[in-house]
Amino acid sequence: MDHGGDEEAAPNSKRAKLAVTSGCGGSEDHLSALPDDVLIHILLKLRDTAFAARTSILSSRWRRMWTLLPEIHFSEATDPRRIRPALVANEAPAILHLAAVAQDASPYSVAAWLQTVAPRLSGDLIFRNVIHRRRGGAYEEERGSFELPCFQNATSIRLGLGFLGLTMPASGVFSRLVDLSLDHVWIYSPDRLADVISSRRCPALKKLTIRDARCMGNVAIHSASLRQMELRNLKGFSRLTIHSESLLQMELSDLRNHQQLTVTAPSLEELTLSSCLLGAHDLSLLVSSISAPQLLVLKWKKNTWHPKYFELGEMMHLHCLDIDVFLQYGSDDFMDDTDFLMDDIGFLMDDTIMYNTDSLMLLQRFKVIHKLNLRVDYLPEACPSDCPCGQPPNWKSEELMLDCLQKAEISNLRGTEHELAFMERLFSWATVLKQMTVSFDESITESRDIKEFCQKLLSFSRPEVCMGFFVYRHSEKILYVPVD
Repeated sequence: MDHGGDEEAAPNSKRAKLAVTSGCGGSEDHLSALPDDVLIHILLKLRDTAFAARTSILSSRWRRMWTLLPEIHFSEATDPRRIRPALVANEAPAILHLAAVAQDASPYSVAAWLQTVAPRLSGDLIFRNVIHRRRGGAYEEERGSFELPCFQNATSIRLGLGFLGLTMPASGVFSRLVDLSLDHVWIYSPDRLADVISSRRCPALKKLTIRDARCMGNVAIHSASLRQMELRNLKGFSRLTIHSESLLQMELSDLRNHQQLTVTAPSLEELTLSSCLLGAHDLSLLVSSISAPQLLVLKWKKNTWHPKYFELGEMMHLHCLDIDVFLQYGSDDFMDDTDFLMDDIGFLMDDTIMYNTDSLMLLQRFKVIHKLNLRVDYLPEACPSDCPCGQPPNWKSEELMLDCLQKAEISNLRGTEHELAFMERLFSWATVLKQMTVSFDESITESRDIKEFCQKLLSFSRPEVCMGFFVYRHSEKILYVPVD
């Protein structure tokens, strides 16, 4: 039987469902007959303004439909010169969302389209500038600067500028801005930045994120609306002052070359401090003062602590202390960031400063904690004779009273004698401990030595303490039971 005719009839019958023959012998385009708001909804599903513009070829009904979209997306790396014409052509009452990725955008091209969209944006702005590093050129090299216009009605601004220079506007109020994120940026006129994110000019700001930023000068942040703040990998901020009555969560990481850090946050509940002494050329001038009387969780990452450099106010409500690192030595297999740790120790080598001693001083400082998270890191075996890690292990004879500690999580263990000695001391310090979780480093496999290590820890424990051991098997963390 010949089915050729049926095969040709099938697509024709499908087309017949999309078109109804009129009395004049023409056909009606059902899709184009839909209301504007339905067609706009269909085009928004594309999430690509360039694709939406191509629908203009379908019929005269579609010709200008893409210009009515309240959302503009340039989802692939785009020639930045194409962004402004699309904004000029847009006829929507307001732009609710603008997301663009550009390649090697110049300050001039970015400033041009930002000026165009600023008065009309009533929602989110996301922009990322992808930089192709030139041969012999530094990734962080300055590429010129531009001034950000005032976005009075924007609710979120996220800019990844590829280390373009940015100057904040001298006037105007970001009255609806809730979320501000600046990434890979040279900050010009830091006093303007501080002014813009103040309560006077950003009265609704809840979240502030600044990552990989370069600046020469002092920054003072005063806000009565902020709830969350992250400052990561900042260079050149000589003096950083943060004062916020409303701030609840803050992370300060990789603060380089600063000399003064002052934080006043009466409502702060969670604080992460990581590598906050990097590049300090003169520790005698370094002052870090933190006042957070309502703090519940303190995450202390890759910092040394000593009252000479860190002034911590009363934190009577502190519940959880998360420490990274407590250094071990004599290991022939150590962490990838050993060079980083040794560089940091080089800055801090002093008769009174050692990582382990500092960690214990921090424990002594917060004796009322209920939960302790502690990560062990390693130094190479071949240390100089005067290296801090090889000095008398005072912690073996240290007497601490952690009589509120109920839960402890110790991670990255490798089953060394030093770890065993520390764990024995920890059990003696924590007299009301109820739960202990021990996780081994990913390089450690289940073996007789690890089983004996766990059994010794169990012998230090008390009947009321619930002990749990975890190892990694094929990169998956699993429960380990040390039984014969």
